[in-house]
Amino acid sequence: MKKGLKLAASALALTIMTGLAGQAMATEGYFQHAYGLRHKALAGAGAASAEDATAISLNPAGLVDVGDQFNMGISLFMPVRGFKATGTAAVIPGNYKSKRPVFVVPTMAYSHQLDANSAIAFSIFGNGGMNTTYKANSGFFGIGPFGGGKAGVDLMQMFISAAYARKFGDKFSLGIAPVFAIQRFKAYGIGPFGGLSNDAAHLSNNGYSYSVGAGVRVGVTFRPTEQLSFGASYQTRTWMTKFKKYRGLFAQGGDFDIPANLQVGIAYDLTPDFKFMLDYRHIFYSDVKSIADPGFCFASPPATKLGGSSGCGFHWRDTNTIKVGLEYQAAEDLILRAGYSYTFPNPVRKQAVLFNTIAPGVIRHEITGGATWRMNANNDLDFAFMFAPKAKVTGPEISPATGAPTGGTVKDHMYQLEFSLGWTYNFGAGSTRAR
Repeated sequence: MKKGLKLAASALALTIMTGLAGQAMATEGYFQHAYGLRHKALAGAGAASAEDATAISLNPAGLVDVGDQFNMGISLFMPVRGFKATGTAAVIPGNYKSKRPVFVVPTMAYSHQLDANSAIAFSIFGNGGMNTTYKANSGFFGIGPFGGGKAGVDLMQMFISAAYARKFGDKFSLGIAPVFAIQRFKAYGIGPFGGLSNDAAHLSNNGYSYSVGAGVRVGVTFRPTEQLSFGASYQTRTWMTKFKKYRGLFAQGGDFDIPANLQVGIAYDLTPDFKFMLDYRHIFYSDVKSIADPGFCFASPPATKLGGSSGCGFHWRDTNTIKVGLEYQAAEDLILRAGYSYTFPNPVRKQAVLFNTIAPGVIRHEITGGATWRMNANNDLDFAFMFAPKAKVTGPEISPATGAPTGGTVKDHMYQLEFSLGWTYNFGAGSTRAR
């Protein structure tokens, strides 16, 4: 037990250090499809079936079924993204591919059963998103796509959450998990758009700016039979302090709250060894002005310019995702998983492709898989992979200054790969199966 706790403490320190340095472009807009490896392998399904302690980030009510364990995972995330501009005016025409294609994304969770009906948990996990790096193009005399040399943005979000879950009778459980968030952001190379900002000095090239905030996730599960369960969870909007160094970029003087999201699901044991999961997730991007406002930065009034109270944004809309997960107990010490998810509509609108060249969150399909191997009673090895086929959105270049088409077109595109490896330590007598 003491050895396990020492290992957990060391892993916690590593997770925090890695998380503070990690960025990525996530898959459902800028949210990850899942945070724990076992749920990653299921394409993020599992609101009605807690796979391990990382359920705190999906549905904390399921923690009453997890037991005492520690989870740690590391993912190598590889997004390939870029855009093509043809006949454009605001962007120099050409094909552009973002650099920095590999990112390290950590996750960590710990759960403890207080008694037969209640549990607590703690977790650290991260979001990435809107990350691009476009190098200066020597074909254009050393200038980048926006006319300002190397250009791009870098956003990282890390969450720290604690949870309490309680079972009421044999069929119903409730969980609540306050969430504390830290995010950092920088933008560079977009200075040429300073005329469209109400504070051009705080638009670009100001290094990292940090923001903190909090929200809460609540969840319920209902199991009418031994084979069938239902689950639902809701995470509130995470209210964040403003990015002061970029108050001339984001609407409302640097505001960048994290949108709320809702997930519901069912899980059904088709056989004692084969489980089917079906989930639905909705992300409320439209509630955050800096994400949802149209990308038209009119010269007046100042409220409509970059950084204004109704300043232009990425013009994202809400997304819906259907997730299907399959879990098969192939042997006493081996569980196999597979999943598929489909996101609709695309958060990036056709008329907003220009503003989204620095944040091409256009992924629609995800194919996932993975396994858990029970090495012994206390130690499990977890593996997951994800492939998101190439997705693209093509639309007319809309002038940020006038809101009118320029006659050019812009195509944003992306595909992704992710490989994850994790370790689960089961305290006490250990796991009775490979989970």
